[in-house]
Amino acid sequence: MPRIFVAEEFALAAPVNVTGEDAHYICHVLRLALGQSFTVVTPAGREAEVRVEAISRGLVQGTVVSLAEPRPQPPVRVSLYVGLLKPKGFEWLLQKATEVGAAKIHPLLTEHAVVQPRAERLAAQVERWNKIAEAAGRQCQSPSVPVVHEPLDFAAGLRQWQAGGGPGLLFELIVRDRPEAHLRQVLRPLRGTETLALFLGPEGGFSPAEFAAGEAAGLAPASLGPRILRAETAAIVATALCLYELSAKESLHE
Repeated sequence: MPRIFVAEEFALAAPVNVTGEDAHYICHVLRLALGQSFTVVTPAGREAEVRVEAISRGLVQGTVVSLAEPRPQPPVRVSLYVGLLKPKGFEWLLQKATEVGAAKIHPLLTEHAVVQPRAERLAAQVERWNKIAEAAGRQCQSPSVPVVHEPLDFAAGLRQWQAGGGPGLLFELIVRDRPEAHLRQVLRPLRGTETLALFLGPEGGFSPAEFAAGEAAGLAPASLGPRILRAETAAIVATALCLYELSAKESLHE
């Protein structure tokens, strides 16, 4: 069933008013008619079947037919701090990070970043990123979509992670030959954590100074193995592997 994400919770008896781009999506993309239904997903992950009762310019009014409890979410919330990439690669990353289950995405402005956003276009760019994540969530029927935040410089990203608490991993190819940095080893003591931050660089990786600052801040160096992955691929592989390993009740490797 087609689905949209809304910003507020609602009760079973409450009417549902859909406006703006979501109304356009229902009317002109899905082309739903009176009496047809769509699914609304709330910020808490509750899903409601909503029947279309009225359609006017820029407004779809509906009635809640049924309301389900939230579907199970991963036991660990992964925040992805990733160096800002070229637009095509970064937008692909947003789609796939949504599909695999990232909870938050923080673009980082790093020394090796090829792209630097223009201040006058930043708000529109962040809005576009969140729309891409929402569209990906609709397509894969996700119970939630990650929030894509405004870009931070690397130092600010470290401070934000430290303020939130929880462990964090620093991925770099240079640690691939350090046994203690193998991802399975790094994740083993983290089972049971509720949050996890993953720091990954842009196309050129982190600079030596950034890597040293990350280690000094408390990030644990981690490796995805000997293969050289594209930056966007590494971010998705890291997210998926961490969610898989930390969501399993028992490790398959012990």
